[in-house]
Amino acid sequence: MKNKPTGYYNYDSYLKTMRISVLLFLTFNLTIANSFLQDKLTLKIQNANVSTVLDEIEAKTDYMFIYQLKVYDFNRDISVNVNNKPIKEVLDMIFENQLDYEVIETKIILKAKEKVFEKREIIVEEIDLQKRTITGNVSDSDGNPLPGASVLEVGTTNGTSTDFDGNFTIELENDTADLQFSFIGFQVQTLAIGSSDVVNVSLQADASSLDEIVVTGYGTQLLRNITGSVATIDSEVIENRSLTSAGAALSGTTAGVFVSQNSGEAGQDEISIRVRGVSTLNDSRPLVIIDGIEGDINLLNPNDIESISVLKDAASGAIYGSRASNGVIVVKTKRGSRDQPAQFQYSGTFGTSSAVKLPDVNYDPVYNMNFKNLARTNFGGEPIYSAAQIAEAGSQTSWWRDPMNDLVQSAPVNVHDLSVTGGSENINYRVALGVVDQESIAAGGNYFDRNNLRINLDASPTDKFDIGTTVSLSRSKQEGTQQALNSSNLQGPQALGLQLQNTLGPIFNADGELAMISPTFAGFNVGPGTGRNNNYGYVNGSYYNIDQTINNVLINAYIAYKPIENLTVKATGAIRNRSTFNNVFNKKVRNVFPDGTSYFAPDSDRNRSNESIEFFTETYFVTADYNVDIGEGNLNALVGYSQEENTVTNFYASRDGHLTDGIQVLDAGQPTNQLNNGSETGFSVQSLFARVNYNYKGKYLLEANVRQDGSSRFLNDKWGTFPSFSAGWILSEENFLSSSNIIDYLKIRGSWGKLGNSNIPNFAYAKALSLTEGYSFGGTIVPGVGQSSLGNENLSWEKTTSSNFGVNLVLSNGLGIDFDLFQRQTDDILFNLPVNVLTGFTEQYTNAASMETNGWELALNYNKNFGEFKLQLGANISNATNLVTDLNPNIAGGQTDRIFLSNGAILGEGYRPGAFWGFQADGIFNDAAELSSAPDHSLMGSEVGDVKFVDLDGDGSITLEDRTDIGVDVPEITYGFNIFANYNNWDLAAIFQGIGSASFQGTFELFKPDAGGYNTANLWEDNWTPQNTDAMMPRVWAGQAASPSDVYPSDFFIWDRAYLRLKNLQLGYTFDLQQSLKIDSIRAFFNGTNLWTSSDFPLIDPEVRTGVGANDLYGSGQEAQAGRAPYMFPQLRILSFGIQAKF
Repeated sequence: MKNKPTGYYNYDSYLKTMRISVLLFLTFNLTIANSFLQDKLTLKIQNANVSTVLDEIEAKTDYMFIYQLKVYDFNRDISVNVNNKPIKEVLDMIFENQLDYEVIETKIILKAKEKVFEKREIIVEEIDLQKRTITGNVSDSDGNPLPGASVLEVGTTNGTSTDFDGNFTIELENDTADLQFSFIGFQVQTLAIGSSDVVNVSLQADASSLDEIVVTGYGTQLLRNITGSVATIDSEVIENRSLTSAGAALSGTTAGVFVSQNSGEAGQDEISIRVRGVSTLNDSRPLVIIDGIEGDINLLNPNDIESISVLKDAASGAIYGSRASNGVIVVKTKRGSRDQPAQFQYSGTFGTSSAVKLPDVNYDPVYNMNFKNLARTNFGGEPIYSAAQIAEAGSQTSWWRDPMNDLVQSAPVNVHDLSVTGGSENINYRVALGVVDQESIAAGGNYFDRNNLRINLDASPTDKFDIGTTVSLSRSKQEGTQQALNSSNLQGPQALGLQLQNTLGPIFNADGELAMISPTFAGFNVGPGTGRNNNYGYVNGSYYNIDQTINNVLINAYIAYKPIENLTVKATGAIRNRSTFNNVFNKKVRNVFPDGTSYFAPDSDRNRSNESIEFFTETYFVTADYNVDIGEGNLNALVGYSQEENTVTNFYASRDGHLTDGIQVLDAGQPTNQLNNGSETGFSVQSLFARVNYNYKGKYLLEANVRQDGSSRFLNDKWGTFPSFSAGWILSEENFLSSSNIIDYLKIRGSWGKLGNSNIPNFAYAKALSLTEGYSFGGTIVPGVGQSSLGNENLSWEKTTSSNFGVNLVLSNGLGIDFDLFQRQTDDILFNLPVNVLTGFTEQYTNAASMETNGWELALNYNKNFGEFKLQLGANISNATNLVTDLNPNIAGGQTDRIFLSNGAILGEGYRPGAFWGFQADGIFNDAAELSSAPDHSLMGSEVGDVKFVDLDGDGSITLEDRTDIGVDVPEITYGFNIFANYNNWDLAAIFQGIGSASFQGTFELFKPDAGGYNTANLWEDNWTPQNTDAMMPRVWAGQAASPSDVYPSDFFIWDRAYLRLKNLQLGYTFDLQQSLKIDSIRAFFNGTNLWTSSDFPLIDPEVRTGVGANDLYGSGQEAQAGRAPYMFPQLRILSFGIQAKF
């Protein structure tokens, strides 16, 4: 809300950043009053009004003033020059002993002298002894009193304020008048008095308050004064969702931020966060800062988060320089408050999870056998199943009819959090414990446990020193019997359940051993060395024991020193260690063929492997922050230095030949085939940075940032400089808008800046040497050294130039509107390009390309109270389009403006990055007449029943020149909306997320009629045959590249994965408790995750980003698995009940 003088309350305190709700938990004590009498103040100010002087006192002390404008002339100009004088003495001098002071903690309520009020009361009684008197209490939503709240009789100048306990008394000038209640940081409420002389009011916190403090780079700012593009999420939004992964808290809530969960495996959510789309061919993940230190948001306990700020443009992110080109997510964790008694809070959630969607597949063996025959006879081949075999299959009752039902289960998920917060006069603390206990929906004993401990401690040993520390410990452990610890393991319940060999025979033979069908009967390779075994061995845990343990330790400490007035010097140091231990034991289980022969699965012998990966990071930074008022403006300047050292070590060892499944340790294996290897690498970054903010008259805003980073990842161009500039104008503070009854707040802002990126492998500039090369001398292979990479000494910084224009508008009816236009130009993109094979190498990192991103985003927020019903609505939508503007791979003898990726996608000038490349389809050739009248498809070898292509160049023939961009998998439009409502003790929260058109190219199993030995997707049931010419799908084929419809990619097999999903729904009830109970509050709630989805996308979950560009989802060498539907772990639908208690 804009600052409006009402005659009864000083709304200029919007320039303050205290959350008044903290006051509601405090009690009055004599110690604070004595502190007020003894605290000293040094102040020198000339010719300023009283209100400005009070602002300066607030800036220099911990006190805040609450007062009515009518009790004194606060516009009176005065001069003050005092040195080390008690605050009370200074105030007496300012107010000429005309006011009294009531001290409540750090709040000073200014009141007229008692004799004035006594005299006024006598006068009032003499005038009219019959006036109606209303008494009551004003509190917040938790029942805590609001001292100093304004109570106004509507339509008059008659008003009062509440006392320390929130109580008030007012004599009405009109017996039937309405009363208006207001308090800074809370929504204004107007009530009709009616017949009761007692009115108690509960005010709701103003969620859209412009006094909200936003955590930015190396500091905080008021939301109203920010000139960059920043979005925030507070703890209330996070707490209204039962989350096992903190990264999911951003989904559906913030314009320009898209969150996708790429796996439903317990402990492996694989959260992907993108800020304003994709602006590089490199790593597009945003930088995550947790309490000032880079961290992993998915290792953080969601219940520990106080707020999340998303820095989206260069102005807000440039202070982080080379790491901010993809946006910055700044997380602030909860801390205790000073002079607060210890308060405990417990939250427990008990739920069950199930798959949102499983592939729509036909498991009937008779259907599949007929289908496989058709796929071969369509192209002149012989059927693989005889009529007798098909008839026998139809009569079997012992075959495995529904393997997916056994491999996928419903599973429990429980979350518990316990915290204690508090503080004394000079110390505040918070200690929190969190436990996640989640069983996987993959049957066989897969589970995930995570334990978190976080300790935040701050202290002020003297007036000049502040110190603090954070200790964060987390340990997660995952165990399983299916190879499904993450999506790129290429095993999991879908991959296993869909395999055809499951349904063409029984689970066990007559002797109770795992039965296996023969390769001849299967029609494809099964058995030894193929990875296709009797998959019931995964259900009962016969094949594998897999476990992964991740230990994460973060310790940071700071010391802040105020050597002179307005200057704070702060030094911070942190160490972070993440250790990952992976252990796999392959058992040895017999699979028996129908003829009695057998083999061992999953491997021919038992083997054990252990792997240890350790990331160790040291971070140090020093800042100096100076804040001073200059005339009618305020200047804030920050300078700093930071240094970061990273080390990564890896060790791997394995042995086989274990004699029994019962002893699985490494040493129990035979040393004959033992293997061990290890590596160590690292990188470092040094930085200098500075920022200047200037705020003139509270309405003209300027900011400049600059950061210089030096990285060990470059040889000749180590240092990069990244500046930014931004400005804002709060028009609602101008005279021509300040009296508007429609607009409460209006700000326009603009920014420009440069950011960087250095996300490439360490030492990519160097010609690396391998110590394991083999050379032949006289027919004998001897070890030696050889060059293993080409290197590039000229590698330099990837640079992103960003500009942004934004408008922030708050209307008097409670509607808030935020709109941004942005453009990003990324040059010198670091990319691993193919090189001429004559070099002896296949690829080389280089500054390869340029890309442009243009977009806009809109956010709407609405807050309204309808009596006891409180409603908050939010909606957001964003659009970001990408285009490669330059590419120079310099491939001799090939294209110079484009390259083709391994999966057939194109990367080239004038194309969207990673676009699917192929033909536009025009249906199916239904008959010979249609084939003969179409453009010449002879080069394709097309026949009746195949996909018909579009002749784009109009030359009458279908050639490779007719290929074009047929889609990208990155959504250009993302949106979300949310609903928060309260009625009496009930509360409701619903969060939706969606995307516009985004492509998925079905090039693997299930999207093909007969590939890889899988049961057939029902998608292919309506396929073309001479008897079914008006079919949805073309004639079916067997295997890979056996049909023109398959050899030549087209948009016939591009599916739109646009969707709208109810990500979270929570309904809660807060119980009224007896005061005798030692419990402050109890709330029970129901929570649902992924309850509803609207999408036309077939077979798999539309939220999972797949296909081109999904290599951030898969490890190196696994990119080819992107888009393989069977290997995607199903998303989870979670239904849970929970309870929250404060005591």
